[in-house]
Amino acid sequence: GSWLSSLSSMVGNMFVSDEVEMRTQQIRANNGLLLALYEAVHLNRNFVTTLAHSQTESSAPPSPSNSLAAGEPLEVTQPSNLLVTFFQYCSIVMQDTKSEASVNNVKLCFIILTCISEDQYANSLMHDVNLLFKVQLHRLPMRHRKFVVERGSQPLANTLMDLLVEFIMSHMMKKLSLELYMQCVGVVHRVLCYQKRCRVRLMYQWKELWTALITLLKFILANENHLAKKMNIFLLGLQVVNIFNLFITYGDTFLPSPSSYDELYYELIRMHQVFDNIYSTAFRYSTVDGEFKDTALLLTNSLINVRAIINHFTPKIDAWLEGQALSTPSEDEILEVVRKNYDSLTLKLQDSLDQYERYSENPQHSAFFTAMVRSVVVDTRQNIDYASLDLQVILQELSCIT
Repeated sequence: GSWLSSLSSMVGNMFVSDEVEMRTQQIRANNGLLLALYEAVHLNRNFVTTLAHSQTESSAPPSPSNSLAAGEPLEVTQPSNLLVTFFQYCSIVMQDTKSEASVNNVKLCFIILTCISEDQYANSLMHDVNLLFKVQLHRLPMRHRKFVVERGSQPLANTLMDLLVEFIMSHMMKKLSLELYMQCVGVVHRVLCYQKRCRVRLMYQWKELWTALITLLKFILANENHLAKKMNIFLLGLQVVNIFNLFITYGDTFLPSPSSYDELYYELIRMHQVFDNIYSTAFRYSTVDGEFKDTALLLTNSLINVRAIINHFTPKIDAWLEGQALSTPSEDEILEVVRKNYDSLTLKLQDSLDQYERYSENPQHSAFFTAMVRSVVVDTRQNIDYASLDLQVILQELSCIT
């Protein structure tokens, strides 16, 4: 209906101001539509069909003042649908998590993404190689960011992964939002579970996800003293490591090629210090009585296969280097050693890697939605111009609804 077109125009016309108060007002103004979208996706799973098939009017993508280069040409004839529109909206609002209002908005976006990622039909559409969309995702300007190659038309699952990787990479701060990160990594996990279950090989640059997750682990380690006083960082670490475990155990069934699986092992071996340190930190917390003892123990246990890979291949690589009298081998040379030594590697089969607790509004999110609805009602009442309302038209619309 009309609110569907409202959602697409909301994104098409959205301008995220650099001024905090203005930004907050813009975000709050869209909460009513987002809540309606959530209710539709959550309560009516058939609505996903509408999300994927409702063509929105092609228009120039939204232009936050801080994310599009001046003079950049905008294509205005790209095919679109409401999922494209929603992903664009997410990429804009996820840039800011400084205020409570913006955090709530991002949380609501992640809840909607969670519902979408749990839906079998939504996943089949997002992974369909015949349904390609060019989506303008907006990225925070970051000092150390390499030049981002603009994506061409691709399946929406690729775009969703790009969105999630961007969130992981751009929100590592001392005031870490554990809940948002758990939601983000949870969506990644759900999409991977679908791929594993249906043996879907998504042509994606998986190294980008692995790099983002390892960078997140490095951040947790670097800020452990500060973060561990405020939150259960081991819960997030466990979720991240289990995503790697999913790739290790089942990656051969859903990674796009054998070389992708080789590359996974290469990254684990190359970044072994991060996993060694995560293990040491979790082990330290698991051996003393404290709030996070049990979760820390789960994290140490979850690292068994990652550590087995590192401990198996590192001596093999060192021996090969010594035999070749090399100190700086190429990636291809390391990969060749890895390929030759798969057969002698023993891994433990881990249970429930492809299981997750399905989203439920009650009781976890009840208070959140109550507060959001109240906020929308208050904002709506404040913004209604009663003098301009045509009571006759309103009564006619109400009679049509009932």
